[in-house]
Amino acid sequence: MRPTIDVLMPVYNHVAWCGAALRSILNQTVDDLRVLAVDDGSTDGSLDALQEAAGGDRRVTVLRRPHAGIVGALNAGLAESNAEFVARMDSDDISLPARLERELALLSSDRRLGAVDCRVTLAQTSVTGDGMRTYVDWLNSLGEWAQIRAALFQESPLAHPAVLMRSEALNAAGGYLDVSGPEDYSLWLRMVEKGFGLAKVPETLFEWRDLPERLTRTSPRYSPEQWIGLKVRHLPTIHPRASGPLQLWGAGPSGRRFLRAALSAGLDVQRVFDIDPKRIGSTLHGLPILVLDRLLVNLDCLTLVALGTRTAKAQVRTWAAAHALTEWEDYLFVS
Repeated sequence: MRPTIDVLMPVYNHVAWCGAALRSILNQTVDDLRVLAVDDGSTDGSLDALQEAAGGDRRVTVLRRPHAGIVGALNAGLAESNAEFVARMDSDDISLPARLERELALLSSDRRLGAVDCRVTLAQTSVTGDGMRTYVDWLNSLGEWAQIRAALFQESPLAHPAVLMRSEALNAAGGYLDVSGPEDYSLWLRMVEKGFGLAKVPETLFEWRDLPERLTRTSPRYSPEQWIGLKVRHLPTIHPRASGPLQLWGAGPSGRRFLRAALSAGLDVQRVFDIDPKRIGSTLHGLPILVLDRLLVNLDCLTLVALGTRTAKAQVRTWAAAHALTEWEDYLFVS
């Protein structure tokens, strides 16, 4: 029979964790599910651990393949999927029992939503730094689609292993692609391009383990350049004003990186603004760096804000509110 939810769980050398991860899915309050556990060529006994944790449960299908990476493993699972909804699960994390029930209720409530996740707790290890902790706090601060849309070009607004997706949206977006850049962030951008929204269950229902071998630490596809590359490629097709003239707030390191990529991608950035008097009056990649108040003269342009710290972003919002500027409509954070 066709299950309501297929859960994709790629596994690679996580013998210490994968059994508990699988059991946490089998213990969900939603019973109408199937787990497609893809052993991606593990060499540490993960396959045996999966089969032991499954314990003969007929809802579990274990697939084995030569090691080829997460995109290949996810697509191997998708090739076996026929459910209306597709969930993700990583082999070192824990889903609390009500996770899929709550996510399914939210996703089913609005046909315009393509994917949802939930708030997460961070299971920290010796490698966990302030950056990851700050990211999880930011991730958990997001909620409804309008808020996530405004945050879409900062960082990935969904925790990939905690996601439940509508198969229709996943297929419309082209599924998982082995392209330059993070495979999950690429997917969210493509879903949004196809007209689907994203949202978050306002409950903490997932334990996200931060291990040293996380791909964001070890794979070149997660480098800053790859992130920026995805942003500048998709920005003109997602934001209704981004295909026209643009201006950039920020001539520091984040602004320089973004501007270089934006100009290379053909975006029509016409001027740059900054508050540092040492930068004002000079140029950046051939564009003039102007005093911030001049930004208000050119409100026909969408302003892209490329600043690196949460404090600076909070200051931008305060300044923008004082000048009746609205996030997303008038300005957009891109870093």
